[in-house]
Amino acid sequence: MTRWGGIPMSKIFQDVQTILGGVEIGSHIGITEMQRQTKWRETFNESKILEVLDRNETFAVLLKPELLRSLRFYIEQLEQEVEQLQLDVLFAQRQGTMNWTTGTDLKDKAHASLTARRQNAITDRPNADQS
Repeated sequence: MTRWGGIPMSKIFQDVQTILGGVEIGSHIGITEMQRQTKWRETFNESKILEVLDRNETFAVLLKPELLRSLRFYIEQLEQEVEQLQLDVLFAQRQGTMNWTTGTDLKDKAHASLTARRQNAITDRPNADQS
């Protein structure tokens, strides 16, 4: 399976599932306890995700660096898939309306278009000599 930054895709998906699964029971700590104790580090090392509470409200969620890397890669993959789908839709909508030209034909059409625009600009411009 494809690797990203040396991380196998199976590991990335496993890490993302850990994040999406949320914080396990006991994997949270109050902000004041965090300052006073170091036991939370054991919990954090085991679960790789830790909810930090302030007055029983979620203040922050700590992720181990490998989980964060996996999450970033997963988001990048999703963004690429969305971009590809948008391009597919765009091309499907324009199918039959695009008349691609190349080479001399393209040059001739561009030259004719510029000439016509220049001519229209000249005829549409008010005559500055008349007052």
